[in-house]
Amino acid sequence: MMKKTILWFMLMSCVLVWAELAKADEEVQIRPVDAYLSLYGGIASPFKTDVTESTSFSSSVTAKDSKLDNSASIGGKAGLWFTAPRKSLGLDLGLELDVTNFGPDQKAGQVLATTSGFNIVTSSVNLNATLIGINFLARLPVGVTADFPNGRWYPYLGIGGGVERLTFRTANSTNEGRDSSPAFQGLGGIKVFLFKHVAVFAEAKYTHASHTLDFQGVGVTATDKLTVDTVHGVGGLSFHF
Repeated sequence: MMKKTILWFMLMSCVLVWAELAKADEEVQIRPVDAYLSLYGGIASPFKTDVTESTSFSSSVTAKDSKLDNSASIGGKAGLWFTAPRKSLGLDLGLELDVTNFGPDQKAGQVLATTSGFNIVTSSVNLNATLIGINFLARLPVGVTADFPNGRWYPYLGIGGGVERLTFRTANSTNEGRDSSPAFQGLGGIKVFLFKHVAVFAEAKYTHASHTLDFQGVGVTATDKLTVDTVHGVGGLSFHF
């Protein structure tokens, strides 16, 4: 009698557990694709950079540690998360288009050492950078419920590349020059859902691109080569569909 009771109890327990799991599967409907649009803003902090300049009448000279200004960093994203890998990896994988704009102007009046052994004083150069890139992403959904099938919040990491377009103008010129170069970026952040389809996020991003700037003056041409390495700290709003 006792064995029958135990077997009956085990059978009913298995049925109840199976029913709860089936209920959970029914309640949490995870769509195969999570699409989103995001807007963000924050600050861009460029690293110091070496500037190598050559002119039509002199050989190249490299000025060390030119300081670039901090500026606003603004942009937008459009992306897709694919949830199928979650079953095997515990992670969702994604792909996004990311557009970032910032203005790493060169400060005037800097006294910089050069590779030729003498110092130079920098002039002001207005710079405006727009990076258009594709990022490959991974996220870890935390707090998955029926109301938040992709997690109440999640950390994410990404790496990507694209093209950075840099426009430039000296303080005493009204003519703009442009250079487009390959760019790299790496990023990480945390996103928190306020509602099922609306979330806020904070993100740190590193961007890198090397540029060649050609300046045309009266009777002289100059070419500057520099690298723009920048850390961006931004926050934003996302809409998921």
